[in-house]
Amino acid sequence: MHHKTFFSKKLPPVWLVMASFLLLTIISCTGKEPLQTASYTYTLPSNSVSLYPDASWLPDTYKKYYPDLATTIQAYTQQSLTRGNLTNTQASVSIAQGGIPTIVLEGSDSLEAMQAFAKVQQTFFDANHAAQGLKGVTNCQNTIGCWDKDTKQQYPWALFLPLGMAMTNQALVNFMNYPPAVSLEQKDYLDNNTMKRWFGVLAAVGIQNPVLYETIVDGRPIAAAGSNLKVPLPDITTYFNSAGNNYVTPMISLLTQSATPGYTLPVTVLGAPAGVDWAKVIGVASVNPGDVGTTTVISAGKTTTWIAGNHPNVTSYQCCPGDPSPACQAHDGYPVADQLIPDEQTDLMVACIEQGLATNPAADPNVVKAQCTAAWNSSTMPQANQVTLCIRARLDYSWNGIGNCKTTAEATDFCNRHADNACATNSSGGALACNQ
Repeated sequence: MHHKTFFSKKLPPVWLVMASFLLLTIISCTGKEPLQTASYTYTLPSNSVSLYPDASWLPDTYKKYYPDLATTIQAYTQQSLTRGNLTNTQASVSIAQGGIPTIVLEGSDSLEAMQAFAKVQQTFFDANHAAQGLKGVTNCQNTIGCWDKDTKQQYPWALFLPLGMAMTNQALVNFMNYPPAVSLEQKDYLDNNTMKRWFGVLAAVGIQNPVLYETIVDGRPIAAAGSNLKVPLPDITTYFNSAGNNYVTPMISLLTQSATPGYTLPVTVLGAPAGVDWAKVIGVASVNPGDVGTTTVISAGKTTTWIAGNHPNVTSYQCCPGDPSPACQAHDGYPVADQLIPDEQTDLMVACIEQGLATNPAADPNVVKAQCTAAWNSSTMPQANQVTLCIRARLDYSWNGIGNCKTTAEATDFCNRHADNACATNSSGGALACNQ
C-alpha cells in the first residue's frame, strides 16, 4: 500500500532554504544585495626574480628590505591595485619551483577590471618592456666608466623599475630622470619628498585623486642618491632608448594606452634633465618648463600630448626675495634662490594643464595652456587661486629658509595676515618668517 504524499514537488535542500533566508535577511537589513566576488589567476614571466628588487642580487645596502620575492611581488602588486582604483581587490602571490610567480586576484571589483590589470602587469615585465630596462643596466655595468661601482656609499646604484603605481585607470604618465634610492629603501616608488610635494600641487588645483596623476616612467630605471652623484647617469639613448635597449618608448606606450580614439594618455615631463631626454625621445631641439606639444613617436598611429614642467621639488630650494638664510643666497655656482613665487605659479599652471589634458587627451595643448596660464600664472588670476598660491608657496618654501611654514594651518594664518601675499616683507624689505 502506497502512502499519499502531501507535496507534489520535491522539497529543496535545507542549505538552500537557509541561504535564501540569509540573503533576504541581508537585503531587508541593509537594502543592498551582498557584494559578488571575483577571482582571477595568472602568471608573470619567469625572469621576475631579476626585475623585482630582491636580496639575491641587490647591493648589500638594500638586501634586508627585500628578503622574500613573493612578499615583494605581493606588496608592489597591491600598491598598484589600490592606486589604480581596484581598492576592493586583494593580491596573493606564490612562486613555483621553476621560479614562475603566480598571482591570484580576489575581491568585489569586476572580473574585467582584474583581467585588464593582469594584462598590463604581464606586459610590463615581458621581454619588450621591463626586460629591456635590465638589458640597458647590464650593458652599462659591463661598460668601463658607465656604472658607479661604489657599493659602500649610502645609496649605491641599483635597477629599480617603476613599481607600485597605478597601471590601469591612471590619468597620465610622468616622464622623469631617475628614482631616488630612498624610495627603494622605503619599498614605495612614491615615498620621497619630490613626489610628496607634487601630490600637494596636484591637489591644490582641484585634482581629486592625485595618485592617478603620479604614474612614472624614468629615463633611467636606476635607484641612486637624490643629489651629488659621483658618476654621471648613463646616456638615455645609448642604454635605454635604442635598438637592443629599447625600454623608454615601449614602457611609456604601454602605460599611456587610452580609450580616446587616436590618442594616448598625456605625458608630463618633469625636470630639466627629463626635458633634455624628452627632446631626444621625440626628436625636437629642446624642451623647457612651460612648453607643450604633441608627438606621434610614442604609439604607432596615435598622438601624444605633452607638457613640460619644473622638477617637482624645485620650490624646496627657493625663497622669497630678501631672505637672509645662507641657503637662499648665491652659493656653489647657484644664483640667489629668490624665485619661490614664479616657480610655484609655473607648477600650478602645469598641474592645471595636466588636469585639462587628462580630462580630454585630444584637447589642443596650447588652448589648455592659455586657460591655465590665466588661472594660475598671471597678474589677473582669480582671488581664490591667489589664496591657494600663497598657502602652497609658504608650505613649499625652502626647508632652510626662514619663511618655511610647517603646516597648512600656519601657512593659512600667514596668508590671512598678509593679504595672500606669499612674499610680504617687513618695513626694511626683508623676508618674513612664517610666524611674523
